[in-house]
Amino acid sequence: MITTIASHQILALRRQRVFIALLGILLAMTALAGVLGWSSHRTIVGVYGEATRLLAAQGQPAPANPFTLKPTLALLSNMVIYIPLIGALLALVLGHLSIADDEAGGVGRLVFSRRVSRNTYLAGKVTGAAAVLAVILASSLVVSATSVWIVNRTVPTIAELGRLGLFYGLSWLYLLAFALIGMIAVLATRSKPIALLSAMGAWLVITFVIPQFTSGLRPTASLNPIIDPVSTSQTFFKVTSKARPFSVVEQYKTVSGRILETAPSEPMAQTIARTLPLALLAIVLIAIAAVLLSHHDFSRGAGDE
Repeated sequence: MITTIASHQILALRRQRVFIALLGILLAMTALAGVLGWSSHRTIVGVYGEATRLLAAQGQPAPANPFTLKPTLALLSNMVIYIPLIGALLALVLGHLSIADDEAGGVGRLVFSRRVSRNTYLAGKVTGAAAVLAVILASSLVVSATSVWIVNRTVPTIAELGRLGLFYGLSWLYLLAFALIGMIAVLATRSKPIALLSAMGAWLVITFVIPQFTSGLRPTASLNPIIDPVSTSQTFFKVTSKARPFSVVEQYKTVSGRILETAPSEPMAQTIARTLPLALLAIVLIAIAAVLLSHHDFSRGAGDE
């Protein structure tokens, strides 16, 4: 039954063109990150070429090519911004539609007229959302690998492909958490518009408000994937900074920087520990969704909001 519910969800998303829309948007984001990386590479190489010719004319040795000093995957650093912003919003919509469409179309009443437990129903919905996100991110990985190949003019190594796989695996877990938030918002409210707005409010809090409290970052500064927090000399930030390890968006950006090698290295155990709050968040969200679903009334239908 879990597979049946997940398959029905995927089929419904495909019929509504939602799957194609989500895939197209994320692939466009990935391609944009590659184009920006290529443009940066071209600018650096051009400036380096001019500097080399000028120094040669003056009889001075040329400095090392600055591009060779950058990590190979650094050109994808914009993805660390795009996924918490646009990707998380797309995941919210995915989770919202997973439950809202069943409620509006009466599918929920039909499902529970049979011997299907609510935990089985939730597992099917989560599996369907997870599968959709996995396909979309796998496609994005292919585009990213192609971008690295084109810009660097060499095929990515096995190690680089492994790092890309880790980055997109982490991104899958991050986006799945937001898909769960979208589901919870529907189960916790009686109106589809309010549910979507509530989910977007949660996105704002997680993405901007919590980092501002835990690191003293301004909302615009929190968009930078490699920025160091401002001084926490103020008493208020000395206290709130203790909760920084639980800021999932900050930990996501930090771990992503370690994986893509755009941030200073650290022991592997410490990097793995940074992913624990995100995994814990996903588990807590599943538990909340299960509790809400056990009390949710699918008999209201679309016109009872």
